[in-house]
Amino acid sequence: MHGTEITNKLIVRKAAAGPSINNLLAPVRKLSDSEKNFLASRTDADAERPKTKEAETEIQIDGRIVLVSRIISPRETVSVAYTEDFEYLAGGYADGIIRMYRSDNSEPSHKLVDPEVTRSPVTCIKHRPTSKSYPISNTLTCTYTNGCVKCWNYNFNQCVYTIREKRQTYGLTYHPRLPKFVTYGDDMNIYMYDEETRTQERTLTKSDNPNAHDGHTSRIYAACFNPRSNHEVCTGGWDNVVQFWDLRQPHAIRHIGGVHICGEGIDINQKGTELITCAFQKDKSIQHWDYPSGKLIKNVEPDIHQSKLYCGKYVGKDFFVCGGTDPNILRFFDIGMGFTKCLVQDLPTAVYGLDLGPPPKINPANRNAPIQKNELTGVPKIAVAAGKGLFQFEPK
Repeated sequence: MHGTEITNKLIVRKAAAGPSINNLLAPVRKLSDSEKNFLASRTDADAERPKTKEAETEIQIDGRIVLVSRIISPRETVSVAYTEDFEYLAGGYADGIIRMYRSDNSEPSHKLVDPEVTRSPVTCIKHRPTSKSYPISNTLTCTYTNGCVKCWNYNFNQCVYTIREKRQTYGLTYHPRLPKFVTYGDDMNIYMYDEETRTQERTLTKSDNPNAHDGHTSRIYAACFNPRSNHEVCTGGWDNVVQFWDLRQPHAIRHIGGVHICGEGIDINQKGTELITCAFQKDKSIQHWDYPSGKLIKNVEPDIHQSKLYCGKYVGKDFFVCGGTDPNILRFFDIGMGFTKCLVQDLPTAVYGLDLGPPPKINPANRNAPIQKNELTGVPKIAVAAGKGLFQFEPK
């Protein structure tokens, strides 16, 4: 398939845009030029910040973890990410603005927006994984409900390039080693781009065979590359199916069912041997799977709190963290012990997204100290998007 150049010009997709997903993510009315200029130039300090439930809620924590910062903004937070060096924490908001704060003291630092995405919710924020071949670039790549995919250089508040997809775009995921990423949304397709040549390389989609389960039939909300493979990626969404793809083939090669994904609720461990699904459902919301075979390893018991989950990630080899709603909780689960190590309750709203921060600093004097009960050894700082708040937690 021939690629399409990624520039500031329009990139046309054949798929029609679908309906908005809900009131939070739906783009609002078209703004006048004067309104766009006003919103693009204003700062958080321009608006008075009334008291909100995010600021007043007393969060309950059961376990060895503490709340280290609480950042309240005027609009709902939809997505969250740390920068490559963890110096800044970025929140994607329902008004189309990416607000960035210093992760150490929560001071506002940057604001990324332009008239093209004003009032279009920021559904995802990611940066390219760093390595010797790909050092820190000081950029963030973001998706929006109006179909825009924008790469920002936050040091200069400058948009580096824009992709315009004719759909609602719900997220993107970078390849773990190569300068490539995939995007996904409401048209049931996965688009893969090369970031260096700025071309679309391929489209992953369902075949025309009505009897084949080789692609999605509804909106896609999550994608995760296998860290041990250059060609394998998993996706999930509203059709209750997790699809397994080989990038060298246009259609999915296998699938697992019964998993209703509504956010970034799929992750693969660093060995590439196991997959975890965090589903928006009361029954079997957390499941561990054997990646090579697709067989279920176990259903993770919800303790006394059954929550519908939006997001979840592995944290090293020993833990995973997940968040959701009904009730609004953040949960740290010990994989080896098989139980919840720490629980954050009474968050103001659902946990829509989370990201892993800098690794913990180990005191050499405590290196050989015995591990205490409920200690979260090796767990980094965690950032959470909930309501109008960005919250940071870290182990005691």
